[in-house]
Amino acid sequence: MDIRFDGKTILVTGSASGIGRGIATEFAASGGNVAVADINLEGARKTAAELESAHGIRALPVHADVTRKASVQDMSARVMERFGRIDVLINNAGVTLSYPLVEFPEDKWDLTLGINLKGYFLVAQAVVPHLIAGGRGGVIVNIASKTGLRGSADNSAYSASKGGVVIMSQGWCREFAKHQIRVNCVCPGNVLYGSGSWSDEYKRACARKLGIPVEDVEKFYIDQVPLKRPCSIQDVANLAVFLASDRAAYITGCAYLVDGGQEMR
Repeated sequence: MDIRFDGKTILVTGSASGIGRGIATEFAASGGNVAVADINLEGARKTAAELESAHGIRALPVHADVTRKASVQDMSARVMERFGRIDVLINNAGVTLSYPLVEFPEDKWDLTLGINLKGYFLVAQAVVPHLIAGGRGGVIVNIASKTGLRGSADNSAYSASKGGVVIMSQGWCREFAKHQIRVNCVCPGNVLYGSGSWSDEYKRACARKLGIPVEDVEKFYIDQVPLKRPCSIQDVANLAVFLASDRAAYITGCAYLVDGGQEMR
């Protein structure tokens, strides 16, 4: 039996492009109505229009700066006005900035923690009251990272933010279980293609860290994976959709690696 979300509303932050867009697409293909939330409103509009055309669902493009409480509160209100319900929240909006510790600019640290950790907090704070008021329970899936389970060099802020997401999610699991709201994390491996995280700037930073030519960075990371391929956007979307579905009805408080075995232990 296919996983279906007919009649349900899924809010995905950072979904104008990259991993968020892939997740939104998979939910739309499963019949869910999708709120495409992103700081890039034009990109959100384009994605929403494509989802409606391809899958016959309703999609709402909505601007959201996840670092600003007023913005995410407005986002949540607009989604409720359009759909009358929120069933699933996918916290995905994020940024990856890499510097050695002693060179890490304070403003870049603040930006990373502001988007990747505080942003998840603010979005959940805006959405959870609607999940509770709906009386149907609900699901939160937070997109973390393998780096949130084991830190990596030159990634102080990203590691701290994603590790914080994992622990914060465990707390939410306990806090919201009485409302039948499940909370889990997806921890992707290296999404080398199609993800905003693996920008040319980030690959250059990895090359400097590893002491190898930038053209060898992708091969280096693929070689770390037992399955010998990078994590794909579809890999992440598949797990997010499963965790949001009734097939995962007894799963909460967990963080799942999607990394081809790279971090097995």
